[in-house]
Parts: sequence; structure tokens; C-alpha cells
Amino acid sequence: MEKKKNNQPAKKSELKKEQTPKKYTNYPSIVDHSSEAQAKWAPWVRQGLWDIKGYRIVKGPAGGGTIDDSKMNLKEFMVIDRSEACLYSHSYGLVSLFFLGLLHGKLKGTKCPKCGTVYCPPRAHCWNPACKVEETKWIDMPLTGIIHTFTVQCLAAAPFEHMLPFSLGWVQVDGADTAICTMLHIPYKDMFIGQKVRMEFKPQKERKGDLMDMYAVAIPGQELPAWAVLQRDKQQLKMLDEATSATSRFIKNRYGLDNSNRGW
Repeated sequence: MEKKKNNQPAKKSELKKEQTPKKYTNYPSIVDHSSEAQAKWAPWVRQGLWDIKGYRIVKGPAGGGTIDDSKMNLKEFMVIDRSEACLYSHSYGLVSLFFLGLLHGKLKGTKCPKCGTVYCPPRAHCWNPACKVEETKWIDMPLTGIIHTFTVQCLAAAPFEHMLPFSLGWVQVDGADTAICTMLHIPYKDMFIGQKVRMEFKPQKERKGDLMDMYAVAIPGQELPAWAVLQRDKQQLKMLDEATSATSRFIKNRYGLDNSNRGW
């Protein structure tokens, strides 16, 4: 056991303090919004992740066939509850300037000095084999582009469930050779591939430095083309109306949020 100068054993609290270095003390950080989160979440890491905390025995439908068939074949199932909580700390690395730009309402991309390929989202090195991972240069990107493809979401992972229903799209920013995934604040009945959009940002106090800080809206004055895939299929559009309405009711019942009034 470690000895103090007066030959008395060190207290356990003193040992713990010496063996647990503070985070971020060895870096020339200017702004620190992480230490407060660390203090709140770090203890969860020591709670014994993934072990079973409890269980329930429930009866439910089973088997193949139709839903009505499965309801006639009830079986017992064991449902377990596992603890799962952790806090990840990771660096944006060589593309940090992109996310810093989002905090300030700017869109950054990178350009290869050899082949001229423009990446947005950015890549620190060119992926063109002929360029042999040439380091790219940062450039400012315009806040306009076109929808390359899109999807209307009625299902989502738990962190995004409360936002349902919503639309995601791959937008090719003007001047870029790649496309970036972003939220589309556009009614799906008015949305089409090739639609011109403008990138906008959340209010500054709500930005966190991730892709969710930014979203796309339609540039006014565009007519829906006759070949628009979603709108020309009336049956598919009807099914989507029913699905999004049911999803909005589910979200209102679970979270008390009326997402049907957002207008997109």
C-alpha cells in the first residue's frame, strides 16, 4: 500500500483521486462542453452493462400464416430487461472544420488539388485511386443543391422515434461531386427527385455540431414534374397518407407530440 510522508497509509479516497486523471487536462482546449456530461454519464459505465435486471413472462401470438392465424396460437415468451448505458467520446478528427462550420451556419466541403473532385460531406483525403490519397483543401460550399433521392420515415431508431414521421434525403450541394444526407422539411406530396433546395440551420442556441443542425427546404416556384415517381402512383400515395397518419397518432399517444402540424 502507498505510504504518506508521515508513514501513515493513504486514505482510499486519496488513492482514487490520484488514480483517476481528469479528462482533457493534457489538451489545449479552449471551450469545454464535455466535462459536465462526463460527470453525469461516466458513473453509468460502472453499473454492470448488459447484465439482466429482471424478466417477464408474457403470452403472445406465434407461428406463421396470417395475423389472425397467429392470434389463435398463443405461446409464452420470456422478456428480459438488460442494462445498457454508456457515454462515447470521439473526435471528428481531420473533418472537424465541417462540424465547426455547422455551429456557425456555414457549409464546408473539401476539394482535391489534383483531380478537382469536391466532397460534401468532406473527406480529408481524395478517394480517387489516381490521386493516391492526396490531402484535400477546405472550401466554402453554397447553401443550395438538388435532391438526389429521398425516403419518408415511419419507423426510426429510438433516439429519433419522437421525430416521426419525417423525410430524409441525399442532397447534392451545388458544385459538389457527392451527396450529403439531411432532413427534408418539405411535405412529401410536394417532394421529387431533382428538386432544388436550400440548406437552412436550426437556431444557433440549438446547434450541437452534428448533421442534425442542418436541414433542406424547397426553393419556391417549382412545379411538380409529370414523371414524379411518388405522386403518379395514387395507391402508393394513399398508403403513405395512412401510414404517416397512423405514425403521428402513435407519437402523440407515446410522447404527447403532435408532429402532424409541422407542415413537412
